[in-house]
Amino acid sequence: MTDVHPEGLAVAHTRVRARPRLGAPLWLWAIISAVCSLVAVAAFVQWDPLGGAGTVADTDTSAASGLTAGGATLLPLERASGPGGDLSGFAGDTVTAEGVPVQSAPAAAGFWLGTAADERVWVQVLTQPGEAPFVAAGGDRVSFTGVMAAHTDAFAAQVLPGDAAASALLSRQRAHVEVARSDLEIVRS
Repeated sequence: MTDVHPEGLAVAHTRVRARPRLGAPLWLWAIISAVCSLVAVAAFVQWDPLGGAGTVADTDTSAASGLTAGGATLLPLERASGPGGDLSGFAGDTVTAEGVPVQSAPAAAGFWLGTAADERVWVQVLTQPGEAPFVAAGGDRVSFTGVMAAHTDAFAAQVLPGDAAASALLSRQRAHVEVARSDLEIVRS
């Protein structure tokens, strides 16, 4: 369209063309920045963005989960055991430990395996005549293959005399792990 100028000249309007943008739009840079931040955080806290919990890995829990009986993870006990911590349902099953922490070693013939006083399983060490006893201390990590064995209340009192709380826990569990001394190995202390 043209306008007539007062002097009678026709003036054509010139179109001003917008300068083309260079680079990506700002929203695209924001998305790229957010994805990079998420990847950095995921790498730092060991989180699986496709289904993980988003927390820093708990090394004690992950190590304790290396304790299995009949293919089922034993720790934490509340998921594995029956009412009151009853483990007798695993009697006869093969028990495998891979780098599981020793919670305490109150007796020469055995020790508690697990992460806490309420998250532990008794391991009875079976030795052959002339074989050196297995010496473990709290904090050691052990690996072995053994068998879950059912027991009576008398067994708990015999194994842990003088420790009423530990004996009561062992009685409630109604089963313990039996391992030959030759099948035990301290993997890290």
